[in-house]
Amino acid sequence: MIYSVIVTYNPNESNLYLLVNALISSGVKPVIVDNASKISFCAPCCLIKLDSNYGIATAQNIGIEHALKNNAEAIIFFDQDSSITDSEFIEKLYKPIKNNDAKITAPVFTDLARGFIYSIVDIDQYGRRTKYYPSIDAVPFKVSNVISSGTMVDVQALKVIGNMTDELFIDYVDTEWCLRAYKEGFEILVIPSARMTHSIGDKTIKLGSFYVPKHSSFRRYYRIRNSFYLLRKKHIPKLMACREIIFSIIHQCILIAFSSGERLAYIDCLYRGLRDGILGRFK
Repeated sequence: MIYSVIVTYNPNESNLYLLVNALISSGVKPVIVDNASKISFCAPCCLIKLDSNYGIATAQNIGIEHALKNNAEAIIFFDQDSSITDSEFIEKLYKPIKNNDAKITAPVFTDLARGFIYSIVDIDQYGRRTKYYPSIDAVPFKVSNVISSGTMVDVQALKVIGNMTDELFIDYVDTEWCLRAYKEGFEILVIPSARMTHSIGDKTIKLGSFYVPKHSSFRRYYRIRNSFYLLRKKHIPKLMACREIIFSIIHQCILIAFSSGERLAYIDCLYRGLRDGILGRFK
């Protein structure tokens, strides 16, 4: 049996219902773990409501434990903003796992609003990155890193790799887990024909031909702080961790410069993120 773990926080109910119903139609058992949403909603599946916002990592771990107790053979993760319309989507991801050709599989994303393909970013043992933009008819290929939404994992491999890291709360949860899996010898098989859409709710700042994501100051704190967490872990290449620290600071400076109404909040989260990251305060 395949279980899905969907983490929610004030979700778009319409999109969530479509995702749940698509999963049920594909023979998947959906489990929603809600991080104390301010809105009340229900869904035609197992719904675990938490009493506070414990972050995506802890919510995913709660969903994982539920799936394991119910003898799941594989678990697929979803964000609340993701959508699947391909009736064969689940089968495309599960077939390599069932045939023992892979232990972790992942799809390719397209952006719901602008229609572009999200890059697949492979990270080698030295921290060097390679970006892929596979066509829908490309052959499957292996990488070390993907985003969590749409990723399917065999439960036996998950038991070896371990759960998500609670301390990270939100940012870099998937990156840390993927690179931990890679260290344990598990590469991720990307299935280009398995396509899903994803909607980024955050605003963007346009600088020339570049779009800079404008996350909340709450989110930016974790992005900055957690980049230092990566630097402290042996399975994370130092080059990559240092690059993430530098990019996080540059990103924050752009937000400070171009967000006049929120400038003080962004300055504050930069200070707190740097302080807690350097001092190792991750709880």
